[in-house]
Amino acid sequence: MNIADKENSKRDSRRERSSFANRIHEHVKLGPKFSETLKSKLSLGAKIIQEGGRGNIFKHVFGMQEEEKLLKASQCYLYTTAGPIAGILFISTVK
Repeated sequence: MNIADKENSKRDSRRERSSFANRIHEHVKLGPKFSETLKSKLSLGAKIIQEGGRGNIFKHVFGMQEEEKLLKASQCYLYTTAGPIAGILFISTVK
């Protein structure tokens, strides 16, 4: 490996770290209304626990056909100008 390759490797490594840090920052950025966002996150978490998990919420809200399987349920946030809105994204074999 020559000197130019080492420099390129260092530059690429810095970009990867920078990109990773930016993705983390965007993920945890909560906006100007921190207390409202925190309250919303805790409220959604409490609802998930009360319902017995994300799968049970899916069954309760959408109903499930006999052959249907829930493939993935992920907590997500829709960011609006008024602030983030917490929700759950469901992916199933039918819906």
